[in-house]
Amino acid sequence: MGGYLLLALGLINWQYQNNDTGVATRSLLIVLPGVVVIAMTLIKPLDAFMGSKVGMSLIAAVGAILVGISFLN
Repeated sequence: MGGYLLLALGLINWQYQNNDTGVATRSLLIVLPGVVVIAMTLIKPLDAFMGSKVGMSLIAAVGAILVGISFLN
């Protein structure tokens, strides 16, 4: 669910700031980790890591930082 959140926030950011210079870089900073999280669910060892406490904590922390960046952007 977090991967879809990051993907959506990045694309919304891109749409609303489409005339701003550097918007592609800032939006891809949010979109690409979302795509990576979604892709990780399709790979068994990475999916198992994401199910561990360490994996959940790491993904939650990175996700929270990226959501914050999307709002400040």
